[in-house]
Amino acid sequence: MINAAALGFDKPFIVINSGTLEHLERDEQKVLIAHEVGHIMSGHVLYRTIATILMTFGLGALPFLAAAVIFPFQMAFLEWFRKSELSSDRASLLAMQDRRAVMMTFLKVAGGPAHGHTIDLDAFMEQAAEYETQGDAWDRVLQVINTVFREHPFNTVRAGELQRYIDAGRYDKV
Repeated sequence: MINAAALGFDKPFIVINSGTLEHLERDEQKVLIAHEVGHIMSGHVLYRTIATILMTFGLGALPFLAAAVIFPFQMAFLEWFRKSELSSDRASLLAMQDRRAVMMTFLKVAGGPAHGHTIDLDAFMEQAAEYETQGDAWDRVLQVINTVFREHPFNTVRAGELQRYIDAGRYDKV
């Protein structure tokens, strides 16, 4: 598993798992660290830590009625959690100044290590564009259902969002 996290309250810290160090190139490791620093600098860490605690210990121990009342708040928290990822993705791009390294990191986190196979960033970026533009109303419903309980957006969505940020000129403006 390739992952990192910023956690804590007064003195946040970054956790990087061994899969990250094993399977990502040096610049891609820096992308993940810059992403986590983005969470810290944006003030996400306190709320993400609380969300992580809530998700870990969750609503399972609560009576059904209490869990039902809290459920909409949990869904809203997860939506905020996913949006905070997009903000920190922009932070990693700004820190790294290397679009390819950031997008390649998304690709590797999505699919894991190459294991000797060729991975194609251009094909991944095409998938990212297609995910947002292809399909009908039913596909949109399935996208919502597949995403609603996730803490992170799909990496193709993250790549597409970051590419739109670049294409809109906001990256160049900063």
